[in-house]
Amino acid sequence: MELWVRGKEGEKSVKLQGSLKKIFEELLERFEESPQILAFNGTKRERRRFKRELRHAGKDLLKAAENYLNWYKNCKRLFN
Repeated sequence: MELWVRGKEGEKSVKLQGSLKKIFEELLERFEESPQILAFNGTKRERRRFKRELRHAGKDLLKAAENYLNWYKNCKRLFN
C-alpha cells in the first residue's frame, strides 16, 4: 500500500509505503498531530480496511492507526 500525507500546511508531502501495519507504525512514529491525507493506493482489501478504520476513528488518522495496531496485536495473540 502507498499513502501520501502532509503534516501541516506548507510542509512537504511524505510517501509511506509497505503493508498497512508498517504504514500505521510509521505514522505513529513520525507525526504528533493527525496528518492530512493526500492520496492512497493499494489492493482492494487494503483500501477497504483503510477506509473502514478511518470511518471508525472519526477521520482521525492517528487514532485509526492505534486502533488497527491494537486489533493486529490481539489477533496475533489469539492465533499464536
